[in-house]
Amino acid sequence: MTYISEPEAIGEALLEIVGPEGIIPLEMQWAYTVDGLSPAIVVQPASVEEVSKVIGLASRWGLGVIPWGGGTMMGLGNRPHRYDIALDMRRLNQVIEHEPADLTITVEAGTTVKELQARLAAYGQRVALDPPWPDRATVGGTLATGIAGPARWRLGHPRDTIIGIKVVMPDGRIAKAGGKVVKNVAGYDLCKLYIGSLGTLAVIVEATFKLVPTPRSQRVVACSLPTFKQACGLAKELQWRLLPIDSLWMEWDGGPCVLVCRLAGSPGAVSRSLEELDALARQYSGAEAQPLERWPEVVSSPPVAERLVLRVSVLPSRLVACLEALTALEPELMVALPLAGVAYARWPAEASTPNILQNAFQAVATYDGILVIHQCPFKYKEGRDVFGWRPPAQPMMKEIKRRWDPKGTLSPGRFVAHL
Repeated sequence: MTYISEPEAIGEALLEIVGPEGIIPLEMQWAYTVDGLSPAIVVQPASVEEVSKVIGLASRWGLGVIPWGGGTMMGLGNRPHRYDIALDMRRLNQVIEHEPADLTITVEAGTTVKELQARLAAYGQRVALDPPWPDRATVGGTLATGIAGPARWRLGHPRDTIIGIKVVMPDGRIAKAGGKVVKNVAGYDLCKLYIGSLGTLAVIVEATFKLVPTPRSQRVVACSLPTFKQACGLAKELQWRLLPIDSLWMEWDGGPCVLVCRLAGSPGAVSRSLEELDALARQYSGAEAQPLERWPEVVSSPPVAERLVLRVSVLPSRLVACLEALTALEPELMVALPLAGVAYARWPAEASTPNILQNAFQAVATYDGILVIHQCPFKYKEGRDVFGWRPPAQPMMKEIKRRWDPKGTLSPGRFVAHL
């Protein structure tokens, strides 16, 4: 736990801002631990104004604040330099404005992705967000981590679907970027700056998205193939044939490689595409595609801090060779988005983490890829940058952080190069 010189005064000030219902009891604070560090206090503001006041207070007192959504991606990021206040955003869960005819919606950051999709489904619409554990993952957390799932193939990255954003700056000021119409072309798009920044530049409190219609028909099928090369080859073939693919990913757990595909569109198009996909599956593996009753998660189990999870980004043309190199390190599960060149590899808690990390970084570097430690026991983060590389833009990133957050109030040390 971080030491605060005047805990009673700070506690009283926060209590005055959020009220008794906005303070998490002391016995529940263990649930907000980040890399072995627990906050001195956990607050749940119920409005943007309360978020502003909490962060403004933290800035004046020189405290470190880490925003929380559903907690599903808190293993991502470097170990914090300081952690005084956990800012739980889940009470900000209202839909501010929904314009079905304009295909736009503005929603508060604490809304879960599942809740948002359920509301939009009543209008035959959806938003292009598909993080793991959507029943827990919040809109703000999904944007802050920049996590994209299998629907990235068709719907793009979260940064591609957002058109407006409201944030609270590190000094407590409320700022906006973008707007509520799809065509925003004036100046630099600050929305993109906040997405994927792990809450180090600002706390996202509202977001406006462009929406897409819900497909009239959807079918999920799985194809079992002997090798990564065949699975990626089939994925590429599906891309070339322009089938109505909504999501595409593959999974390997030591046996055959399973390519999972969700087709979406008109009933006739989906039916014809199923026949074509089945014929291709027979051509590549000798077995037909098998229907699935439900759409499985990219990561099929809740996050466990003791596990080691690595995320690899590489050119799609080099993905097969990179995955084959990683199999030598004996992961228990690998999940890949073959058309995006992104993969996740997971090892059990008892794995030899230092050796795996060293060999994994070398293997991925061979194919000019980027390796990120997505999750691991916190003791292995000491003296290490979990993002694994120093991007050419690092000096600019450092300067932006210095100008945006000179006191290091928001998620201090968690981003690339410990920014």
